[in-house]
Amino acid sequence: METIFIAGVYGVGKSTLCRSLGNSLNIPSFSAGDLISKINGEDYKQSKAVKDAVYNQEVLVAEVELKLKKHPIILLAGHFCIFNEQNHVEVLPYGVFEKLHIKQILLLNANINQIISNLLSRDKKFYDYEHVVCLQKEEQTVARHIANLIECPLDVHYMSYDANDSAHCVSILTKNGIIF
Repeated sequence: METIFIAGVYGVGKSTLCRSLGNSLNIPSFSAGDLISKINGEDYKQSKAVKDAVYNQEVLVAEVELKLKKHPIILLAGHFCIFNEQNHVEVLPYGVFEKLHIKQILLLNANINQIISNLLSRDKKFYDYEHVVCLQKEEQTVARHIANLIECPLDVHYMSYDANDSAHCVSILTKNGIIF
């Protein structure tokens, strides 16, 4: 049972890349937010505000366990950090990542202006540049810490938003022996 965790800030392209990788590698892909929403009924598409991050992570662990019972390996798009209801960066509980059977972390980064544009286009909501910068920096810091904590490879991919993204990530997974 293994999870390839595709991490990054809102709007960086996690779910899109995750689906693309899933299709090309024939590995099921899931969005952490969608798995959580299915159980708690919250909608994270426009409003990123999370009411109970700890409970949501418990839900995520349970849902991932169910997916891993059906599939030996999955792709999971998710976060290490989120915005809370006060629009402040909140680090998700470290313990959850120890329970997700993460074999590889792919951290996605991108130009902040591109991320803001993606969010405006997708969610019809404008995010302050400095808030997104802060979120991306914290996501990077926590990703490194979690990778060390659970002793798994962490590779960073800078999004170009074209076919090269998927090809580059497949080469990372192949190089690290995650896929053959």
